[in-house]
Amino acid sequence: MKRRIIAIGLSIAIIIAAILIVKALSSGKKKVGDNNEKVKATLIQVVKPAIEDVSYELEATGKLIASERLQIFSQVEGQLLNSANLFRPGKTYRKGETMLQVDVEEFRMTLLAQKSDFITSITSILPDLKSDYPNSYNAWKEYVLNLDLQKPLAALPKSETTQEKFFLAGKGILTSYYSIQSAQEKLNKYTITAPYGGIVTESTAEAGKAVRSGTELGVFINPNKFELEITLPLSSMDEVKVGTVATIHSSEIKGNWQGKVIRIGGDIDAQSQSVIVYIGVSGEHLKEGMFLTASISMSPFENAMSVQRKMLSDDNKIFVMENGVLRHKQVEVLMKQGDKAIIKGLSADAQIMKTVIKSAYEGMPVRIN
Repeated sequence: MKRRIIAIGLSIAIIIAAILIVKALSSGKKKVGDNNEKVKATLIQVVKPAIEDVSYELEATGKLIASERLQIFSQVEGQLLNSANLFRPGKTYRKGETMLQVDVEEFRMTLLAQKSDFITSITSILPDLKSDYPNSYNAWKEYVLNLDLQKPLAALPKSETTQEKFFLAGKGILTSYYSIQSAQEKLNKYTITAPYGGIVTESTAEAGKAVRSGTELGVFINPNKFELEITLPLSSMDEVKVGTVATIHSSEIKGNWQGKVIRIGGDIDAQSQSVIVYIGVSGEHLKEGMFLTASISMSPFENAMSVQRKMLSDDNKIFVMENGVLRHKQVEVLMKQGDKAIIKGLSADAQIMKTVIKSAYEGMPVRIN
């Protein structure tokens, strides 16, 4: 009996001890859980961008091209003279200065022979003019006496009657005259002069080289007038007009240049919905082929925020801190440019997470660092 009482007592004691141990373990787990919750609150930095009128600049990069660019072709046949040896990339010429010459002596002799034949033709009809058209005889006689083989032909005497005009045409006078005028014009093409002050950028001309009509000889540009060709979104065309001022800079060299929109393309790119815009610019250190960036000041966005672009997700959402946790807010993106983004859709007291956390999620416990 005594042993039974002892056994029962021990059993009761064991049960009580077990209950106490279970309670102690449960209490310990709860405390550990509380500590874990505190550890999970990630330290972050937040910003509170002001809601205001946010100004911005539209930027685009393009290639610089010369607005006065001349591809030089030979319009006659012959052999290039020694001036071709000077016609090299980097060579500068003043307006009207001779750049290239093609040997013209053979053609000049042919032209002189044509003029001589023309004098003979007029001389041969003078007796007929004297008898049939006496009122015109003195004018034609004076004309032929004043002809100089070394000078361009003067204008023909005016015909007094239709019959006289037919007579002259029938004798080939008019045909000869206009053939000589054409040859005289061609004679001028044996010498190529600079149409403006500029510089040679390409050259295939060599002294002694035989050329034909259509042979390319080089490229000549005005180094003081350039156009920057850029592409802008169609949505910006309400503000970008001919005459709009642009600030231009380079990532390769120092300095800024001022330019103005001089032309706007007449069509749009169907895929990108963009328009080609041409900006006229000039200044020191500019070279054809440079890539430059144009900045055009645009009207500010009203009641907007400027934030770091890295704060936005691909689907235009942004994390804000609310009551110690992160909330993913959808925003309206007005403009993305460089490392900045202009947005709408948040309240003035929104605490935007500045810290970039790749594993951030909706409801994530956070606290301000």
